[in-house]
Amino acid sequence: MTTYLPALIWSLSAFACLFIAKRRSLRITAIRAVLVVFLGPFAIPFVLAARPETRHRA
Repeated sequence: MTTYLPALIWSLSAFACLFIAKRRSLRITAIRAVLVVFLGPFAIPFVLAARPETRHRA
């Protein structure tokens, strides 16, 4: 069971990053997705530091 714990933490952090990105209205790009995959739980501060997309009204 302890061998699955890192994979569980890694997966939960990916879902947390996706949730935070959606709440902050960030665009999910391929670069951010790769960042989450490789950094795992350490990617959460990068998602929090990213600037939300500004929408221009015409």
